[in-house]
Amino acid sequence: MTPEGKEPRQSVLIVDDDSIIRALLHTALQRHFDVLCMPNGREVPGLVAHHKPDLVILDINVPGTDSYALCSGVRQQARQQHTPILFMTVCHDNEVFFSILKSEGNSYIKKPFELPKLLSLVRGLLAPLPSASGPGLDAPDQRG
Repeated sequence: MTPEGKEPRQSVLIVDDDSIIRALLHTALQRHFDVLCMPNGREVPGLVAHHKPDLVILDINVPGTDSYALCSGVRQQARQQHTPILFMTVCHDNEVFFSILKSEGNSYIKKPFELPKLLSLVRGLLAPLPSASGPGLDAPDQRG
């Protein structure tokens, strides 16, 4: 809780070289989250270390950046935070999907995307995981 008694807002880091996409995502997400936007990946490792975002949305095709290596680097920094990483891509082939998995990305969305679908993905990635003793996870019946 914050000093004002409010729950702290979750934060999202958006990395995309397209200023229109950054502005669109910032506008769509700022009502629910603290949003930080970057036009390239150069400063992302430092931002992740300092701001500890709850989610990173990363464009695969950011010029001058190997997004897969960036994802792996963020994953190494955020290992204990389990920070989800959502890729955005215009590519529609299986090789991209497998590269995302290898770099430890959590999910991806194809551009162009619909905002409701993106918001649903973001909420799903940020939702707390159910605990092992939570509802719906009953132990198997031990009766013979």
